[in-house]
Parts: sequence; C-alpha cells; structure tokens
Amino acid sequence: MASSHRKPRSTGSRITGIWTSADDGGTRSLGEVEQKIDDLYRRADSATERRSSAKRTQKINSVREEPSSFTATPHDHYDQAQLMSRLTARRKNAADAHLTERSTTPPKRQEATEGLRTTDETRSDLGTAKATVQQKLSTARALLSQLTTRERQQEAAALAGQAIVFARAQVGKPYVWGAAGPGSYDSSGLAQAAWKAAGVALPRVVTDQADAGTTVPLADVQPGDLVFFHDDVSHVGVYVGDGMMIHAPKPGTYVREESIHYDGTAIVHSVVRPV
Repeated sequence: MASSHRKPRSTGSRITGIWTSADDGGTRSLGEVEQKIDDLYRRADSATERRSSAKRTQKINSVREEPSSFTATPHDHYDQAQLMSRLTARRKNAADAHLTERSTTPPKRQEATEGLRTTDETRSDLGTAKATVQQKLSTARALLSQLTTRERQQEAAALAGQAIVFARAQVGKPYVWGAAGPGSYDSSGLAQAAWKAAGVALPRVVTDQADAGTTVPLADVQPGDLVFFHDDVSHVGVYVGDGMMIHAPKPGTYVREESIHYDGTAIVHSVVRPV
C-alpha cells in the first residue's frame, strides 16, 4: 500500500530535474529553454509508461498553476510534463517577445551608440589634427624665425662687407680733422663714408655714432662693427676681422689698417653694430 504521507512541498524555485525562471532571472536563451523542456518530456514519457490511468487522473486534478507548487517525487513526472506544456508556451512567448525586442530595439540603440562613437572618434581625430597643425605651425614659425634671423645676418654681413671694401679703398689717404672724403678723412668721417657706401646713414660726430647702433661685447665683434676708443669716445675705426681695423689715426698720419689694440687694450671703449 502506498504511503499516505507526502513529502513537504519545496519552497524553492526549482523542481527536481526541472529548470525554472527563478534559476537565472529569466535570462536563458530560447534554445536553452527548449532543451530543458525536451529533456523533461523524455522523463515524462518514461514515467507515463509506469503509471496507471487512474493515478494520472488523480494527480492531474491536483495540479496547480505555478511550477513551484509541485512536490518533486519520483511519481510526479507526468504531472510535471502537463505543467511544462503550459510552461513551454509561456517560455516560448516570453522568449519570442524577448527576441522580438532584441531584433527591433537594439539596432536603434546600436545606431545611437555607433553615432556617439563616430562623434567621439571624429572629435578625437579633429583634436589630433588640430594638435598636429598647431605643432606644424609652431615648427614653421620657428623655421621662419630662423630664416628671418639668418637672412638678416646675411644681409648685415653683406652690408658690412661693402663698408669694409670702401674703407680699404681709402687706405693711404691723409688724415684731416673734420674731413669726410673723398680725398681725406678723420676717424668719424671715414666711418660715416664707409657705411654710407653700404646704404646705411650714420651721424657725423663720433659720440653720436656710438649711440647709432647696437652695442655688443668686444668678444663678439664682427667685421663692419665700429670700435670706439678712449673714455671720452674720441676715436673710431671700422673692424675688418682678426683683431684688425681700418681707421684714420690722427693728424699727420694716413688711413691705415692695424690692430684694434694699436695703443693698448685699455683704450677700447665699446663696440657698436650699425645694422
């Protein structure tokens, strides 16, 4: 005689051997649901062969709506099969709705996401391009500055060369106080005439000439620079390189080329670059 005692109903969401939505929050795929249901059908068929028609009728009448209300016993497989026929329909409907939602809504979201990604990538590309352009502009400005400086230096050197050529051509002409050529010169008159030949206007008086350009250290003196002498800035010569200059020394002498230290190093007052 079959026992009249039934096992306590399970309070969980899993029937022995049966997978339910509570196991995973209803996130299983349709294929997984169908696979579980097919396995349950096979178990139900096997149980059906071992049970009588009367037992089936009695158990079917006691079936509840929800799967969690069944007791998981070895004799409940057929009941579970009947229940699962309804569960299958529910699961399929839920899966179909889920698949339908995934087939319609995500593309829109994906399109929006891709649009945002494209915008971000475009902004990133623009930022990179801007940085590249700015770097190139900075490099171009630096090169332009270098070229401009070099061109100015070359231009200044060319002018200085013209001044030196003129001054050297005056070597041998007598010193005459207040003279600015072409037959004779004093020191400031020679300096003025030399740079005039190069297209650069200088003041006539030696003290004014000392303020007519850029003062540079004696260590940086270049050809064409004007070297001034004595504390009272009373003499000037045109520097030609290698420590030499062309000048008109004093009354009774002639324009000549000699060392800037012709009368000792202490007499050098300053060096001025006209251009």
